[in-house]
Amino acid sequence: MLRSERVYLRRLERTDLERTWTWMHRPDIYEKIGVQVPFSTSQQSVWFENMERTENKLVFAVCLCENDEHVGNVSLDMIDQRHRNARLSVFIADPAQRGHGIGSEALRLLVKYAFDFLNLHKVWCKANAADQRVLQFYERAGFRKEGTLVEHEFHEGKYIDKCVFGIIRQVPGAKQQ
Repeated sequence: MLRSERVYLRRLERTDLERTWTWMHRPDIYEKIGVQVPFSTSQQSVWFENMERTENKLVFAVCLCENDEHVGNVSLDMIDQRHRNARLSVFIADPAQRGHGIGSEALRLLVKYAFDFLNLHKVWCKANAADQRVLQFYERAGFRKEGTLVEHEFHEGKYIDKCVFGIIRQVPGAKQQ
């Protein structure tokens, strides 16, 4: 289990699907992460079964150490062992837990797992270019903005820009770029 002072990550389980389905249908979640809604619970079950079978996607539940409450999810997908990189996503669904460092702790645990356990060289993500809070979240975590994908995704009747962020594994003693 991946654990910090206040949170731990565990693999997403079938028993988490009902809660996750509810979260994914909330505008404050699907607008941030770009999930196509609505989708049925049976479609979500198929997604879960496919995720369990694939080797290039891992989804973890973010849980509070104090009470085991499942407050969000983090994931690595598009895991590419040849090029040693993966795309990351983070969301804290419980609004009461946002802005208190829970997401930052979960992000650090996931990046550490990607580098130390999966032996990846780079982790990257996309973020809405207009969402300053999210952009600052990744920058504070050590991610570097690598570029902007102009009019990359269609949300609420318009195209939006997405910023690409990445973090490179720091190897002790290696010359840094």
